[in-house]
Amino acid sequence: MTSDYDPELEAKLAKIRVHASSKLENQKHMALILSAVEENIQEQNNPRTAVTYFVSFMSLLDRCIQDDIITDNALALSTAYFLDLLAPLTPKSLLKSNFAEILTKIAPAITNEQAEAPLIRSSIGVLETLLLSQDLASWKNASSMNISPKRGLMGLLELTLDSRPKVRRRAQEAISKILSNPPPGPSVEHPGSLDCANFATNKLIETMRLQKSKRKSEDRSANSAVIHCLQLISQITNTNSWPNVRIELVCDLLLEVAKASDQFLITNAFQAFENLFNSMSEDELSIDKFDSVIKIILDLKPSVNDTHLAAAWLAVVAKASTAYSNANQARFIKKFPIFVQTIIQFFSSESENICISTSQCLIAIITEGIHDDSLLISSKQFPISPKLYENVDESITQLAEAVNSLLSVKYNHCLSDILNLISCIFIKLRSRANPDFLNCLEIVGAWRSDEQNFQYIQEADNVIGSAIGALGPEAVLSVLPLNLDSPKKTGRAWLLPLLRDNVRNANLSYFKTQLAPLIKFFEQKIASSTGDSVHAKIFATIIDQIWSLLPHFCDLPTDMPTEFDDEFASELASLMYSKVELRVTICQAFKSLVESNLVYSSGALSEDKLLQQQFPKESAAANIEVLSKMSSKLLSVLFNVFSQTVPELRGFILETIQPYLQISSQDDLVESFNKVCLHLNQALEEDKKNITQAQLDGKKLPNQKLSTGEIPRLSVTMMDLIVVMVKYIPESSYNALLSIFNQTVTIDDSLIQKRSYRIIARLLETESGKNAVEQFLPQIESLFIDSAETTHIPAKAARFQALLRLIQILPDDDLYFIPSILSEVIITIKDPKERSRLLAYDVLKAMAFRMQKGGVVITSKVPEMDPDTPNTQASLSEYFTMCSAGLAGSTAHMIGATINAISYLFYEFRNDMDRDLLNEVSSTVELFLTSKNREIVNATLGFVKVSILTLPSDIVKENLPNLLANLMRWSHEHRGNFKTKVKHMVERLIRKFGADLVEQAIPEEDRKLIANIKKTKRREKRKAVEGDNEPEKSKAKGKTGFISAFEDAIYNDSEDSEDDGDEDEPGNGKSRQYITESKDEPLDLLDQQTLARISSSKPKKFSKKDLAAKAGFRTNQEGKFVINNKIDDDLLDNKASGIDAYVEAVRNGPVKGQRNKLKFLRGKKANNDEDFGDESDEEPAATNKNMFNKIRKPKQKFKAGRKL
Repeated sequence: MTSDYDPELEAKLAKIRVHASSKLENQKHMALILSAVEENIQEQNNPRTAVTYFVSFMSLLDRCIQDDIITDNALALSTAYFLDLLAPLTPKSLLKSNFAEILTKIAPAITNEQAEAPLIRSSIGVLETLLLSQDLASWKNASSMNISPKRGLMGLLELTLDSRPKVRRRAQEAISKILSNPPPGPSVEHPGSLDCANFATNKLIETMRLQKSKRKSEDRSANSAVIHCLQLISQITNTNSWPNVRIELVCDLLLEVAKASDQFLITNAFQAFENLFNSMSEDELSIDKFDSVIKIILDLKPSVNDTHLAAAWLAVVAKASTAYSNANQARFIKKFPIFVQTIIQFFSSESENICISTSQCLIAIITEGIHDDSLLISSKQFPISPKLYENVDESITQLAEAVNSLLSVKYNHCLSDILNLISCIFIKLRSRANPDFLNCLEIVGAWRSDEQNFQYIQEADNVIGSAIGALGPEAVLSVLPLNLDSPKKTGRAWLLPLLRDNVRNANLSYFKTQLAPLIKFFEQKIASSTGDSVHAKIFATIIDQIWSLLPHFCDLPTDMPTEFDDEFASELASLMYSKVELRVTICQAFKSLVESNLVYSSGALSEDKLLQQQFPKESAAANIEVLSKMSSKLLSVLFNVFSQTVPELRGFILETIQPYLQISSQDDLVESFNKVCLHLNQALEEDKKNITQAQLDGKKLPNQKLSTGEIPRLSVTMMDLIVVMVKYIPESSYNALLSIFNQTVTIDDSLIQKRSYRIIARLLETESGKNAVEQFLPQIESLFIDSAETTHIPAKAARFQALLRLIQILPDDDLYFIPSILSEVIITIKDPKERSRLLAYDVLKAMAFRMQKGGVVITSKVPEMDPDTPNTQASLSEYFTMCSAGLAGSTAHMIGATINAISYLFYEFRNDMDRDLLNEVSSTVELFLTSKNREIVNATLGFVKVSILTLPSDIVKENLPNLLANLMRWSHEHRGNFKTKVKHMVERLIRKFGADLVEQAIPEEDRKLIANIKKTKRREKRKAVEGDNEPEKSKAKGKTGFISAFEDAIYNDSEDSEDDGDEDEPGNGKSRQYITESKDEPLDLLDQQTLARISSSKPKKFSKKDLAAKAGFRTNQEGKFVINNKIDDDLLDNKASGIDAYVEAVRNGPVKGQRNKLKFLRGKKANNDEDFGDESDEEPAATNKNMFNKIRKPKQKFKAGRKL
């Protein structure tokens, strides 16, 4: 390795050398050229440096470009590619000193008409590197040079408007990079920036003039040229290199373009503006330039009624102000009143769109221009300069005066937009809007009170609601009082819902002193009113609305330590006892007190600096401390109310109890837990006494199932409370908790058992609880095994929820627990309750995962197993062996459940099972197809369906003859849909292996089923082509309604026909309906008789011959009816014989159905002649009945055992 070794160069060239044997000609060509150049360098004993390579490829470029003519395009392309690759690695001094020579050689590759796009792109890269290597002197002394950098720059600028997208983009990127990297010097701007700006503006003016002169049919090409110019301007402005002397011109041009109706032109014009603003906002030195830009844009203000330019100008002002505020917030605040006064004039426009744009522009300037930091009050935590605070205060005052002027009759046409603006102002300014905007609020409130004449009620509600959230209820109600207890004043009861939806972080004292007295006032009114009067109902509604405010006043209250005292808490507690209808509201208030402070103190809303200043996190932590001291008393109240509430309405009380348990101290928790345990023991003793007494008296035992509205026994209530407390009690109480589980799990009461299992499930949700359970795991496992037979059915779900979590913490030497409970889990798969079934599947899967991890199964510990049985290693195959033991069950129910369990595991773990295990399991289960029990066979069919979907194709193909032979045993069984299921499986096999292979493997006597499937598919395709019916495949696409992939595999029969022959069955797809029209009179859709013309079958279009034949009339040569007035004496004259008439009457006559009731067959059932045999797939042609006198036996469907 020499000292000239360049790792960057070698890395780039190495990527090309590997393509010497590439199949792509261009890659191979480049690798060969590189190899030839390197051989030449080696022969001349030159070092392999970037300069050597660059010089070699420059000489190679001379060979393929002679006299400005490209002699070898492929060689020129490869050479230019290598030069583009090597130029950035070549010393800048070399490129600078040989600029003219290099540019002369590379220029033909750019300017020649024969040059292709890839060659031009590579040449642009070389030119870009050349221009980047020039110093300031080279750019300034361009006039003394024949071939100067500015000449190369102008050539590059011409390519930025090229019609080829990739060439144009590469040239624009090169211009952007050149302007972003000016040569070192006193000026920040690039010396070529003025040339670029002049070129771009001149081209834009030229293309815009050309666009106006062209016809509409030529607008597209002209618009494209304008867009190319705008893209170039965007690239230049994005580099912050646009010269000051051309800012006014470019702003004027861009606004002129924004007047166009073409959306692409408008988008590109705005993008150029945005790049101009963003580039200046990122550079602190450009703030003076930004000032001039803002002044120019404001000076270009159009007329307020200019529908073409006003909206575009407002959008530009919004972007400019936002970028200006990001560049310098202090200067923006000073100019803020100018922005407002200039823009607000457009509200006087007669155009609705301009008014909307004005509102949106002001909203953007206020919400995005004024930063939250500027609205803060100076403090130690948030130091704000007094001057900035005064400027912001003055700007807000001027904004309020301007908005006040809008609330007049003059602007009534855009009042909706003005109200939306005011609403956004309140949301943004928050407390800083007080008191400047109170006058606006008072005017809007007066309008809102006049509900009959004011049409913008929703917008006014938004304004008042925003004010409530920003200023607080006190400030709003001081301007707009409720006046509910003053009949002579204007009442504002409509404010109550707005207060409910917007109050937050308010003073709780306001509710106690101002709103709570109103409740007593109206309660007295109700007491003095007579009966169920209308006034009494109105007063009751107002009371409910006032009470509904309490939870929101308790949402992060600012004065909670002083206002939420024992007196107020006891008053609310007594109301919970005395007024049941207030329990939900008061519980929500209690809950909101804790949760809002907990969430806020944990860091939520930390980015809201205004809220942080108004209400620090420390205040929330202090609130939690106060509530923690009161939690013991509040929990006692909640426990008592809980015990007096019916189960259907206990949910909200439990949700209130949990946050107070979370903030309670450990001593309080232990005390509360001990009290509940004491009450539980007493209640259980009382239950025993009641049961014993009932047995002595010969009475029925207490009913374990609660009826609706019945309050449960005290023991059940205490168990509910213990379940809630499990996650919060300290570890010192775990022994007592496990003792309760040990005592209650064996009680012969489903309500107690259910809650007992929930104790373990909740305990295992916490890390400390898992540790406690692991210490007593052998005893808990023994309890679960022993209580399997005594567990009531309603408690199964809770038991399996606990098992699901218990299995996850089993150690490697306690896996005997899995086979001990496996039979119970398997049999529960067929439980009538869905929740129990789903949990059983989850437990089954969890046990499989645990066995898959490995461990030791101590078989001697499994109940009813020989103590001398050797231990086994845990694995997935061993788990399948355990499950397979259920196949030897004594009942069909157990065997069917086992097959279902194996099917589920087979599907879930198909990717983890080896080939031998797959073969073994599938062959074992498929033997049960020979069973005579339908329950077993039904489960086996499900397994077969899963195996067809999941097993590798070669395994299924090997066993295909045996599988089909066993399957076809049940293809003639109608009950349990066995016949349909078998047909579905055969169709799946046909889709997987093809009809020929399946037909060879299927028994010969059943091959007509294959023929029927083929015929059905052909008929579906034919009807789909004819447009009479959609193919079943298209109907089956889309989302299925199954909750798991396993159920989808078992039950989904997409792309299958549900009936053997009836394809038009309504259940198979969306039924079509037709309306039969009459030619005599038009169809009246409003007529009730039209409903009788709606048919599910497509009406047939009859020709004149059909009508004549149907009516019994003859036609002459001209097609006219020949009517014979002679009445036929014999009604059977039209029939070929009397036997045909008898057969027709029998076919169309009634038949006996269920319970011997007569019914008439309709549709295809009336004339069913389809068969599963080898028939032609064409529809039977219409025949004349007079030609056949034979009575043929109707053909039977593919159904065995049918009797005539």
